[in-house]
Amino acid sequence: MKKWKLGALFLTAVLLLAGCAKAEEQETAPEPERPDYYVGVEEKNAPYYSADENGNASGYYVDLMNTLSERTGITYEFRTVSASEYAAKVQSSSGEDASGISCDLFLGTLEPEVGDTSTYAQSEPVYETGLCVLAAKGQGLRKTSHLRGVTIAARAETEEAVFSDYLAARYDAETIVFQKEADVLADVSQGYSGAMILDEGNASLALQQDAGLKLLTTSGKYFSVHRFTAAADQGIPEAFASALEELSADGTLTAFQQQNGLNVQ
Repeated sequence: MKKWKLGALFLTAVLLLAGCAKAEEQETAPEPERPDYYVGVEEKNAPYYSADENGNASGYYVDLMNTLSERTGITYEFRTVSASEYAAKVQSSSGEDASGISCDLFLGTLEPEVGDTSTYAQSEPVYETGLCVLAAKGQGLRKTSHLRGVTIAARAETEEAVFSDYLAARYDAETIVFQKEADVLADVSQGYSGAMILDEGNASLALQQDAGLKLLTTSGKYFSVHRFTAAADQGIPEAFASALEELSADGTLTAFQQQNGLNVQ
């Protein structure tokens, strides 16, 4: 009986020690390594960035970042955020260390106030395109002068919103802004807004996917500029600036644009 008790006690002690060792291993297991940069992009923003149900991302921004990673050796991870959400985070950190912002950089069409270099740093453009005015069919809207009294939807903190404000002032219309392109499209498709502003890449896809939309005009004055934006105290990494210059010079950016249905003459 004593031998049995001693054996049971010994086995219990061994199991307890093993459990403690395992728990200690779990507690001291290293955290996943942080990539060099978290890059913010707007979700559901084809042909620039989109992800399927399995999380596989595709689009112009994906091709661009993969190539930047290959050429510079940096690691990165996308995080979805709208231009207005990123701007709000940067502005709330203005004058402080901006390292707490969830993204190190934003890749998209964020448009700061002209001359505002104290809040943001921006790269050279990676793509520029005209802005389109799209309207729902069946409203009698055939040209921009017919926008009088119409609500125009656009994304906040972008040149699209600037163009919308211009049209609203000129034709006595009204601007309503949303954080994401998907919300702009939904507002028009549901009949709340009669028109919207999209850049040519987004507009081309929208017209293909929704037969209830039509193109009124493409602006020759207002343009959508795609580029990297960072908080001013962090700046654009030198590796990005140098690599972007090379990609532009050797035609890689143009090739990626054409692969994604952009810049097609």
